[in-house]
Amino acid sequence: MQQIWNNFWMNVSALFEAALMPFQAAARLVGLNPSIPQTYFFLVAALFASWLLVQLYGDFVLLRRGRRTAGTVVGIDPGDESPNRPIIRFKDVSGREFTFTSVLSCNDTTRRIGAQIEVDYDPAKPSRAREAGRPVAELLYLALLTFITGLPLAAVFVVR
Repeated sequence: MQQIWNNFWMNVSALFEAALMPFQAAARLVGLNPSIPQTYFFLVAALFASWLLVQLYGDFVLLRRGRRTAGTVVGIDPGDESPNRPIIRFKDVSGREFTFTSVLSCNDTTRRIGAQIEVDYDPAKPSRAREAGRPVAELLYLALLTFITGLPLAAVFVVR
């Protein structure tokens, strides 16, 4: 049984290394010679960095052209393993209703269905909306995304 298990992991490892080969070849083209773990950690960091950039872009757009309006908590998204997040409904300038799930976890206010909160949204794309008035929670959220991005990127330089 132990032999079967060892063969299985050797096959998975070989498949994993084969999948990383194109990325290692690209790294060699620019003068780098990364190991398999370094390549893996770099790809994980690149994935999280792209997620972070999408979040930052949305925040930047809202900062430039966002409008503020009143919103109502209409539900709570329990998430699988994440904290509960409020589901918020608001109306744009033309009176159309939009609903979004906040990226921030519930606080004392947003935990109550029917609670009135402020929402920042993009008039050109009202589906791009965020809770307003929670700068510390937003900063902690962005810091967490930055940490998740930086951890595997730091490992690229540590792993030999």
